[in-house]
Amino acid sequence: MFVRFQYLQRVCCLFVTDLNVPEIVDFRDNVTLSCSYEMSGHTLNSVKWYKDKMEFFRYSPMMHPVYIKFPVTGVHLPDGKYYCNESSCKVELSMLSAKSSGVYKCEVSGDAPHFQLAAKEDNMTVAALPQSDPLIESFNPMYRMEDFLSATCTSDYSSVPTRLTWYINGEQASLGEQQPNVDTSISAHGYILRRIKLQVHFYLSGPRFFHAGKILNLKCVAEIENFPELTRETSLNAVLIPYDNLNNQMLIHAGSSATTNSPVPVTRTLLTVVVATVVIFSTVVGFNKL
Repeated sequence: MFVRFQYLQRVCCLFVTDLNVPEIVDFRDNVTLSCSYEMSGHTLNSVKWYKDKMEFFRYSPMMHPVYIKFPVTGVHLPDGKYYCNESSCKVELSMLSAKSSGVYKCEVSGDAPHFQLAAKEDNMTVAALPQSDPLIESFNPMYRMEDFLSATCTSDYSSVPTRLTWYINGEQASLGEQQPNVDTSISAHGYILRRIKLQVHFYLSGPRFFHAGKILNLKCVAEIENFPELTRETSLNAVLIPYDNLNNQMLIHAGSSATTNSPVPVTRTLLTVVVATVVIFSTVVGFNKL
């Protein structure tokens, strides 16, 4: 009786231990699906992969051929891009499209006499994801205090909604410092692709600038809801100069330019002015005496 109980316990534990199906992928990428399983005394009969309940791949180690592919819309398996054994099975999908989105299931079956089944499934979304960081435009490398700044952030095209957020010296920009989103849409690759533009504008005044060490940091963050790993951002810095210091620098620069560009020495110019003044004064005095 005890021996029989041990035998039943040994053969009743066929199960899928791990299923790796990415939650979201870009249609331009290849993706690998993997499935791990614990046979626990069973003999492996087959491993089957399904998309939306339609079988597209089968591994049968006791049959010939060992690997079989089945045509399913949205699923393309390159030749040789799959490998399975007694504990795991991996398949690679390429040429993805919007039709590749769906529920993917790995089903493992044991051989006679029990023919146990175990399966796990998960959803995968194939989308057109952003390929570049957001672009900040109309931003200068130097500003003076009290200036009015206006800059625009533009996201990359994406088939999934993107949210843009501005940060000014580490603080999120207020609603009053932002213009409404401008949304542009195009149709490509079987998707509706959207690009978002968000403008920020504000005066360079207040404590967030006075305590910033004369540095202005402007950052734009592009986020896709529920997918923090897809967040992209761009950050730019500018030098902040007080108004008086900037004026002094401009005067010094103008004076230096004038001196450098003048073909006549400064001392000679001053001497000419003095001589001209003396001549004019002498002429006026002589005229008065007459």
